Amino acid sequence: MSTTRVPATPGEFAHYVAHPRFGRRPRLTGLDVFNTPDARVYCHWHSPIGVRVPNTAVVADVSRQRPATVAVTHYFDARRTCRKCSRPFLFFAEEQKYWYEALAFPLEADCLECPPCRKSEQKLRAARERYDALLLQTARTQTDTLELVTCALGLVESSVFAVKLLPKLRGLLKPLLVDAQGSSYAPARSALDRLKRIAALRAERRTPPRQRRGRRPK
Repeated sequence: MSTTRVPATPGEFAHYVAHPRFGRRPRLTGLDVFNTPDARVYCHWHSPIGVRVPNTAVVADVSRQRPATVAVTHYFDARRTCRKCSRPFLFFAEEQKYWYEALAFPLEADCLECPPCRKSEQKLRAARERYDALLLQTARTQTDTLELVTCALGLVESSVFAVKLLPKLRGLLKPLLVDAQGSSYAPARSALDRLKRIAALRAERRTPPRQRRGRRPK
């Protein structure tokens, strides 16, 4: 069976997004394998030749993978482009081994986002879960209210929540701004300033460029 190797070019990975543990360059193992007709060697289908980096293969423990029609016997460092920020990154073979064996993710799972975007997504999920939990509380303390507003503002900034939520958040902050000597006044004021900046930025984005420039003098 003939195969075509696609080597990594020198300097190719210098601009790749760095992984917090593995860095940005391939981790060479000196092992390079190819699929065999009897599937005794079977590389992951999400990383065909041209996507995977040669000489980075890591042997899989198929007994720890979820049951599949064909088990994946080797993982390779694989080139990816983040679907959010469009920057290139590597889905490392060792990371795949952790996904598919330690975490028991299905082999159909793929890594589509770079580490920073994944981290950002995790933070947004946590903020949304915390917001929902605080919203269900029937008796919130001032600290709870401030945390709820802070979570919501972050979600509005990330476009998870719509800007129409801002008046409601302003209403939640209003009671905390009555007493200028109170312990909640300063953080509530800071949250209100942040809310105003978000509202102003969104309003500017909605304004046509011609109107932003203003009328020209006659």
